[in-house]
Amino acid sequence: MDGQSGRGRGPRRGQRQARGRASGGIGVLIDPDSSWDLRRKRRREVIERVVERAELLSPADRALILAYYRDEQSALDIARLACEPVRAVRRRLRRVVQRVLSPRFQFVASRRRSWPPTRRRVASACVLEGFTLREASRRLGLSLHSVRRHHDAIQAMFEDERGPAS
Repeated sequence: MDGQSGRGRGPRRGQRQARGRASGGIGVLIDPDSSWDLRRKRRREVIERVVERAELLSPADRALILAYYRDEQSALDIARLACEPVRAVRRRLRRVVQRVLSPRFQFVASRRRSWPPTRRRVASACVLEGFTLREASRRLGLSLHSVRRHHDAIQAMFEDERGPAS
């Protein structure tokens, strides 16, 4: 027995033993909590960013994000309140978070105030709120051609700012 774990020669439960040149081949215990703190801190920062950007979302998406991340309700609780399947709530949550964290979302959120009113409305509907071009056309009372033209212009500005794709 090695006196550390109480059972034979190995690290305590929950700890890994690292061997390498730095330790000269001698077993060094690595506390998993130290790396976990970094992951938890990063996750916390991402959650704060998502909650902060939720103000730009549609009311339904905003309510979902705030309920899950700020109020810490489970997807099951949200599904029960909304009378929806849990799978649908999780899928919607994942899609909204991906949209909110995308570079395109941030681009539109930071630049839209300087754009003409129609382009701003199209950008808000398509990029920030996640509507399809057809849905945006119907909701905004614009032709599909007009919505597509503005959407393409926004995409071109976004790609121009990001630089050439390699």
